[in-house]
Amino acid sequence: MNLLWLIVLLGALVGVIPFLFALVRTIRGKQWPRLRKLVLIPLLGFGLFLGANAAVRHFSYREYLANLFDTKVALGKPVFAYDSERSFNGDGYSITVYELPDPIRQRFSSADERLLSEFPKRPGYRKHWQSESWRRTPFEARFAREVDMALNDLRGGDLKTRFAEVRETLSKEGAYYAFFYKKPGDYVANVDFYIVDLPGNRLYIINHNT
Repeated sequence: MNLLWLIVLLGALVGVIPFLFALVRTIRGKQWPRLRKLVLIPLLGFGLFLGANAAVRHFSYREYLANLFDTKVALGKPVFAYDSERSFNGDGYSITVYELPDPIRQRFSSADERLLSEFPKRPGYRKHWQSESWRRTPFEARFAREVDMALNDLRGGDLKTRFAEVRETLSKEGAYYAFFYKKPGDYVANVDFYIVDLPGNRLYIINHNT
């Protein structure tokens, strides 16, 4: 998507000088019908680009969700959302809680080997991260560092109650969790953490980048 914007920007920069010359000549010649076309065509083109960009983003996000949960799903309005300020390179913290959508509930209620071994699938922008497939709770003690990273907002968000809720979910049976993480050494630097809480009817999506 960034490449698409870069191509459009380069195209605009290449075309802006000839466009300005044509605009000046048209104004000097008082060719008002032609002037309207000169102004309208770029606006229409940019509008079409924005529409296409929105459509691509929509379908990419739907594919991203399907690759997480092995089912087609649209997430509704969050019941809770927190997103800290992000630094230039994306460092920050977010946690979003949804009422568990029916397609995800149905898929995880009949969890099979495919779901528990092949999903979630890492998106392309996480290709340098590691992943852990969906697992049943209670969470394994060997993943304590990843859980601690997921439930630690270093920027001071007042999330203690929410963190306690998530830890309780992870400590009981009946839920599923999975995560992507980046571990440059003996510590966890970044994590995307996902929890499907069947008994609590909740979906948690957490990101912590440092």
